[in-house]
Amino acid sequence: MKRRNFLKLAGVGSALASLPTSFNLFANTNADFNGKFLVSLQLQGAWDVSSFCDPKMNMPGEEEINHWSRYSETQTAGNLRYAPISGLSDFFNQYYNDILVINGIDAQTNSHTAGETHNHSGRIAVGLPTLTSLYASINGANLPISYINNGGYGETAGLIRYTRLTDTYKLQSVLEPNVPEFGHQDRLIPGSDWQLIQEARNERFARLKASSTLSPRERLALVDYESALLNSGPISNFANALGTIGDLPEGVQINQDTYSDIQLQMKLALTAMQSGVSVAADLILGGFDTHSNHDAMQWPLLTHVAESIDYFWRTAEELGIAERMVLIVNSDFSRTPHYNSVDGKDHWPVGSAMVMERNVSWGNRVVGVTDEGQNVIPINPDTLQQDDKDGRVIYPRDVMYSLRRYLGINDSPLVTPFDLRQESEFNFFDSNAQTPQGSDVRNSMRV
Repeated sequence: MKRRNFLKLAGVGSALASLPTSFNLFANTNADFNGKFLVSLQLQGAWDVSSFCDPKMNMPGEEEINHWSRYSETQTAGNLRYAPISGLSDFFNQYYNDILVINGIDAQTNSHTAGETHNHSGRIAVGLPTLTSLYASINGANLPISYINNGGYGETAGLIRYTRLTDTYKLQSVLEPNVPEFGHQDRLIPGSDWQLIQEARNERFARLKASSTLSPRERLALVDYESALLNSGPISNFANALGTIGDLPEGVQINQDTYSDIQLQMKLALTAMQSGVSVAADLILGGFDTHSNHDAMQWPLLTHVAESIDYFWRTAEELGIAERMVLIVNSDFSRTPHYNSVDGKDHWPVGSAMVMERNVSWGNRVVGVTDEGQNVIPINPDTLQQDDKDGRVIYPRDVMYSLRRYLGINDSPLVTPFDLRQESEFNFFDSNAQTPQGSDVRNSMRV
């Protein structure tokens, strides 16, 4: 896709329509931030983890859980297990050292709305912010587009505004107002005239600033305006990056119902982060609510997830920020461990999440476990071993709490009103502990 066609693509529409509340165009910069960038990939509709990172084989005398189990078997890469779906072998064998799989997360609901809320905020009731919005509010609240949300669950609890990068043509018009929408000239106004306009603006600003008749509110507005002008560098960097970004990934039709622009979302979010205007983003891919014709609808999506995550890391590498990225992959919940009458799979509360980061000691591990019927098995929070008597079930709040601590934001005063009270913390990121998988012999049987 050429730049001109890219700029015509639909992009920041809703954000620009309400520019003052969602796009802090010339905000103060956070030049000292050199921490991690946080990205959450929300798979809307409930993915089938039994055909991805918690694979299940068919069992004698039980309902069929996966059609692929008729002719294939569970695969492994390092300590990780995965289903024999197209594209997953390349993905897991390339990235297993960078992946933490958390299985057996009980969302405590079959409702999409409640499941999204629970898994992306840590509480099943509405009101808590997403992990990404919390992170952005603590590490980059003054950045122009600190928190990017492309749809899905995006509660901010009033801590920060989100921006949706969906109309990149309009975005470029805001970032570079002197660049024409159409035509072949380089600028709407010649450079010398544009300079005169800038000088006239500065002179008028100086006169206003020197006025003795300004109200406190007017003077505060001038101070904010001056601060904005003095700190417009990152936005200029972002505008320049968009102008030289080259070909962008085209949207693709994944199955008969689902069109995906997830790789475009990834490219724009990563470019914003590399340009210094953003620290956190939610990426959205839908189509996983496969109540009928499950295999034909879900399997291509799972392949696309693996391919897109690979694209994410390759792009981050090209932009020089791969070592600073943390990627979380999660969904509403999962699909039933059996097919319904129309060869679909319905809602199932027990699912999985993945956390990815480069060069970490906690990769190549699985914590949490489910039985052969995809039911939760309690584990010890410290040893992470199966403990049917005294163990605990993993809930989304446990995952969110652990991630808050890992990302270094749990002790921030901004987090205090949104506390996730814990009986005891799961040691998800303890590189010396993991949960054995597939202990039931039936998980290794093909029927």
